[in-house]
Amino acid sequence: MPVQHLNPISTPLQTTTLIEASAGTGKTFTMASLYLRLLLQAGDNAFSVPLTVEQILVVTFTEASTEELKERIRARIHLAKAQFAAYRETQDLTVFLNTDNEFLVKENGQLTDRFLAKLDPNEAFRRLGFAEQNMDLAAVYTIHGFCRRMLMQYAVNSGIHFNLELVTDETDLLNRLANDFWREQFYGQSFVVTEFIHRKLESPQQVLKKIRAYLKGETLKVSVNRPHLLTMSTAEFLQQELAVHLAGSDNIPDELKSAWTDNFAEISALFEANYAGASVFNGNKFKRDYFIARTAKIQAWADSERRDIPDELWYFTQDYLNGAVLKGKTAFSHPFFDYLAEQKARIEAAQTQLDLDEKILLFHYLRTLNERLSAYKRHHPEKSFDDLLRLLKNALQSERGEQLATFIRHQYPFAMVDEFQDTDEQQYQIFSAIYVNRPDCGFMMIGDPKQAIYQFRGADIFTYLKAAKDAEQERFTLSKNYRSDGSLIRAVNGLFDFPAAFMYDDIRFEPVAAGKDQAHFVWRGAQQAPMAFYLGSREQAAEYCADNIRQWLTSADENQAGFVMDTAQDNGRNLRLRPENIAVLVRKGSDAEKIKSALQRRGIASVYLSDRTNVFDCAEARELAFILAACLNPFSERHIMNALATGIFAFSMAQLQQIKRQAELLDGWMTRFEDYQRIWRRQGVLPMLHRIFLDKGKRGEQADIVGQIAAQANAERRLTDLLHLAELLQEAAVLHESESALLSWFERQIQGKDRQAEQQVRLESERNLVKIVTIHKSKGLEYDLVWLPFLGFDDVKNRDEISIFHDKDAEALWDMNARHQDISAKEKLAEEMRLLYVALTRAKYQVAMALPAEFGGKKESYWNPVWYALSRGEIGDGMKITGKAEKQTAVLLSAHLEAENYTLETIPETVSGDKWLPQTNAEVSLSAATFTGKIEQNWGVTSFTALSRMHEQNRRFHGEESAVEFTAIFDDALDYDEQQDVFSPTDEEANALWRNLPAEYSPLALKGGAKFGVILHRFFEKHDFSQPIEDAELLALCQGLQLDETWIQPLKMWLEAVLTTPLSAGFKLTDIRPQHCLKEMQFYLNLDRTFDVKAFNLLLRQYHPLYQQPYLLDDIRGMLRGFIDLVYRHDGKYYLLDYKTNLLPAYSEERIRTDIQQHYYDLQYLLYSLALHCFLQRRLPAYDYETHFGGVIYAYVRGMDGSGKTGVFTTRPAARLIRGLEELLHA
Repeated sequence: MPVQHLNPISTPLQTTTLIEASAGTGKTFTMASLYLRLLLQAGDNAFSVPLTVEQILVVTFTEASTEELKERIRARIHLAKAQFAAYRETQDLTVFLNTDNEFLVKENGQLTDRFLAKLDPNEAFRRLGFAEQNMDLAAVYTIHGFCRRMLMQYAVNSGIHFNLELVTDETDLLNRLANDFWREQFYGQSFVVTEFIHRKLESPQQVLKKIRAYLKGETLKVSVNRPHLLTMSTAEFLQQELAVHLAGSDNIPDELKSAWTDNFAEISALFEANYAGASVFNGNKFKRDYFIARTAKIQAWADSERRDIPDELWYFTQDYLNGAVLKGKTAFSHPFFDYLAEQKARIEAAQTQLDLDEKILLFHYLRTLNERLSAYKRHHPEKSFDDLLRLLKNALQSERGEQLATFIRHQYPFAMVDEFQDTDEQQYQIFSAIYVNRPDCGFMMIGDPKQAIYQFRGADIFTYLKAAKDAEQERFTLSKNYRSDGSLIRAVNGLFDFPAAFMYDDIRFEPVAAGKDQAHFVWRGAQQAPMAFYLGSREQAAEYCADNIRQWLTSADENQAGFVMDTAQDNGRNLRLRPENIAVLVRKGSDAEKIKSALQRRGIASVYLSDRTNVFDCAEARELAFILAACLNPFSERHIMNALATGIFAFSMAQLQQIKRQAELLDGWMTRFEDYQRIWRRQGVLPMLHRIFLDKGKRGEQADIVGQIAAQANAERRLTDLLHLAELLQEAAVLHESESALLSWFERQIQGKDRQAEQQVRLESERNLVKIVTIHKSKGLEYDLVWLPFLGFDDVKNRDEISIFHDKDAEALWDMNARHQDISAKEKLAEEMRLLYVALTRAKYQVAMALPAEFGGKKESYWNPVWYALSRGEIGDGMKITGKAEKQTAVLLSAHLEAENYTLETIPETVSGDKWLPQTNAEVSLSAATFTGKIEQNWGVTSFTALSRMHEQNRRFHGEESAVEFTAIFDDALDYDEQQDVFSPTDEEANALWRNLPAEYSPLALKGGAKFGVILHRFFEKHDFSQPIEDAELLALCQGLQLDETWIQPLKMWLEAVLTTPLSAGFKLTDIRPQHCLKEMQFYLNLDRTFDVKAFNLLLRQYHPLYQQPYLLDDIRGMLRGFIDLVYRHDGKYYLLDYKTNLLPAYSEERIRTDIQQHYYDLQYLLYSLALHCFLQRRLPAYDYETHFGGVIYAYVRGMDGSGKTGVFTTRPAARLIRGLEELLHA
């Protein structure tokens, strides 16, 4: 039945319908029109009842498409509601004219009330108002969203678990399964088999790349001449087949070497005799110099251990020699020449077998992974997007399938599926089971087979063709293009309007007409042809494309390039050409990089819209890791210099040398990175990074990072990546217990581990940038001007590792023996034609394309889609050139395109490299808006130090306004003396601790202060207590503390004493294993109500033995935050430990207790105890404070000499006190 042109007011709705919508023909507009008809029950062949937005199922393939469709439908409903409101008052049909809803009052181009007469305007207004209010409930889903919703809603009928968990990325699971198979099957094989596996399959991850598209639970069907190889176990195949085949071919090189050595003297004599007289050989094929060079290479191989056979050997087969002689001459013969021919045939047969063996191995891998993947998912709730399709399809084909289909039809009586050409067999089986040929529902498929270009994603054009046959009686097409200029439409029609343009009879090309008047592209005062062709080479194409764009933009600056509307209603409006009006379409990322580089050399900024690179692969990620490490190690010269040497800081070598040589400058940077660390711990990693990026420099150093990057050519790309990385770090911070853990996660991402989809690089701004996009990504989009620099040069080959073809029943099979090459080649080339169609239909005004002056040259095997189109298919639908197809591009263009629809130029040998110097507008004075809102001031993040300082300030200024404002205090707890010298280290009592060390190398001789405290804490955080102290750790300590290497041994003696000092009941730090401790445990206590200071003091007075006087604290709301140096488990109890580096006159328990009271450390350990209590309460099922909470240990490390008598303070707060704090703080 011939295809009918669609009329939106009369298209049948209660049946199975197919709408073929060519590029630019208003597919979304048509869908919205039909949606409106369903709501109103309007027009001829209407649905039997009016439907609601919850009853009309609309399915598309991307989240972006669902949002666009919803908005378009919402807008049409809103417009129609306003029109019916006016119509019910005036009965004036003209309110619908010249709007998107005009189809309701038009028939054959004439105004009519025939359709509205069947509607009650008041009821129509009511339905539309209800629909508009409920658009958020509209059933507009992706295919996967629809399947998931049905599986969950009808879980009993579909037979799946209610706790289905959707996994967006199965890479980790698949890698694990692939690694398991590799280890199980390939480890322990012979050297020859192992070498073959590594050479052909490379690694589990490389195998996964080849087979991943077919890991869908059902193993791909295969066409092979030895099918029993598929049913063997992998172990049997490796031993009984592959090992035997390899052994059979393994001795061929040795045999050839031996035969060459035995026969070389005779062969050489024959050739030398030939060259001594009139040679029988053509000089271009076998002159004496060639003979000498070839035999030298063969002899070198014969004398070596190499196994690969040099190509030069095959020049000595009898067949080659016979073909190398002059006309009328006869080549001499030798038994070795015939022997070589036999061996060559033997090698080719062996190679053919080994090629098949490689494919059999891939099949075994695919089959096993499919089986194991299915088994895993039967016992686990995780499901992928593909699983959703498979599960719903299986449910619909099960015993309860018809009942499930009835439920879905009742819920959604009408369904329309957008982009149906991108569907696959599984998806069609789902909709077919529910809707096709059912009288009580409507099913509409909308798509364009000419744009089916996603085979690599699983889309199957043969499924579409099968569906088209199911809808043969109701098959419609859209006949007008509303996107492109009329002349461009005619040019595209001219390229594709011939039989079998898309190689299959069922994919028809229907010429379309212009749907509306468009502007024209005007350049240098002349209207441009819709197609511009430039003849040259592929190497010239990128440069000329970029230079042509430069010429356009330069002319635009002079108002000589733009888009002109010459209709009366637009009054000759002129739109100036801008960079964002231009798109360059490419096939792959490497081509995009060529264009981007060529544009950049000419000063033209561009954006690659198809960039799927992971953001952790960029240079900024590696540099940011150095900066984060410096923030965690602010007193390490090595870490600081690594950070400053990054391109982010962009210091010159001379500047770096100056910083390194001048202690004052280096100290300034250490102080700054210490500030950064404080911000990180206090506010988070994102505020810290923003501070770093925006820091303008202090203490004479210049570090305006944003300003420096903004001055670079790729500024937007770099800044976009840096901000994206900063956001990912902030998101990951909540999942990691410390800053060190966050940095470890960041470094793992850079190494390629555990990556996620949201880490794909973000686009920099598209504003004022030329767009570079892959043809696949461009589908569905439109651009004013389109450049195709490479499409006309590509020689298409069918190089797929898994070669797929479809049999007469449209079933996909893997062609292992290449017996169906013609079929699979035709499928490949047909998709290339569809790709060409997509590329040529993106433009509104002009397509520019670079082409070779001659297609194919002298090649016997060459195929290009542009050549196929221009030759009207004369080159054939296979890889080899057939017939006498014209090769000259100019001749082909003149024969098949109207002269006014294209221009033809030759690319000059030397392409201009001039830069575009855009005109700049006068600077506009800008100022930030004034903030007039109110920010709550009594909510914030506080810490122990903030509380203790607040108490101290209020104690000193009691009765006066507090000198310290709470929200301004965000410091961390000080575990060290703020002053560098608290007492003289000559004190006898203290020095008695370290009589085994010279006084100048005693830990008491080390200067106190922030630097010492931070560096020592970092050592305890990084060191594995169960392992001996490494010299490298001691050397790092010396460098951080700026001590010479004579300190290494004293430091080691001291730290070993610290680690072996008994803490409680003989237990020491060296007894702690990494799996039994948490270091730098960060916590937040939520103060969800204003802190009651009186109740707090009363509680301490009752149960806290170190309580001295009331704490004077301001009203507090917000979060209480802290870091516990160490939490460890011993004998089933949990302890918290805090290191102190304070310098005291003595380290007895009594003296430590006094220091604790002076610094309010008792308040600190009470808050830490509360935090650990809350943590354990949530982690241990049968938690009890008395049973599980071991106690508090304060380790004054300068006084820990290994004896256990000094330097250690232990306590355990009363259970009533901790529970009282928990209730008071609502923790």
